[in-house]
Amino acid sequence: MTEEEPHLSTATLSLKTIHPRDLKLVVKEVPTLPIVYQQLFSKMSDPQVSVPQLAEIVSRDQALTTKILKLVNSAFYGYKQEINTISRAMVILGFRTVRNAALAISVFDYVGGMEEDSRFPIEDFWKHSLCTATICKILGQESGIKQQEETFTAGLLHDIGKLIMKKYFTEDFDEVCNHALNHGQSWIATESELLSVDHTNVAKAVLRSWNFPANLVESVQCHHSLNSGSSYPGLVALVNVSDHISYMMGMGAPASLAAADVDPWALSELNLTLEQALRLQDKYAEETNQSLEIMQIIQ
Repeated sequence: MTEEEPHLSTATLSLKTIHPRDLKLVVKEVPTLPIVYQQLFSKMSDPQVSVPQLAEIVSRDQALTTKILKLVNSAFYGYKQEINTISRAMVILGFRTVRNAALAISVFDYVGGMEEDSRFPIEDFWKHSLCTATICKILGQESGIKQQEETFTAGLLHDIGKLIMKKYFTEDFDEVCNHALNHGQSWIATESELLSVDHTNVAKAVLRSWNFPANLVESVQCHHSLNSGSSYPGLVALVNVSDHISYMMGMGAPASLAAADVDPWALSELNLTLEQALRLQDKYAEETNQSLEIMQIIQ
């Protein structure tokens, strides 16, 4: 930081006054992920990396290893034979699927341990996230978008900025939460009314500081502000539509009494109408119920 930047601290700043470009300075206070995650994500971007190299990195963290193996052996993946090594998991499920599992686990661990808040039950937050993720996975297959391995993780992490706000910008979070509930507004509309930056900006800054893949960062950052210039338009559109449908299914995010509007551009990008997407509601509900075990595994 320069001599003029020490005041850029989560302890003194409000999201009402900070400029979006300064968030990257603020999040320097946010703890980095454990070294094993940093090494794993770095190596997975290396086209020359081998399965044994990656498995050796994951195996350094016993808790991470245990959770990934529980996850890949869960009903969600539906593999008939037990997978008992990380190397085997990577061969069967692929590098990116295991990486995305590690990404989700790392974020769950990072935001874990928050105090209960009757206005914003954390369990309801994760249920909404899992429902959105499940819809992303199914609709992604239906629409044939690229980045199939990322669809579930993009949905799971789409609102992670809210939890980062709750943890580091408590007063701003409380004001948005109360205002949204009292006025029956969507969370994003309330943020636009009260703050200079919203939860998607906050998430973008933190995920970038953690070196998350660009397609996941963009899907989280842009799911309320879509445009045709996106680098990963299909993934961004998918999260926007899936988020909206989760509200229509009664599994919206806590403290958001109204759903954000679905973007017509998103439906066009996916070559779907909302009615077509809603025809799969029974499948979404069934797989969401199966996915709820993920919450128990990786929390």
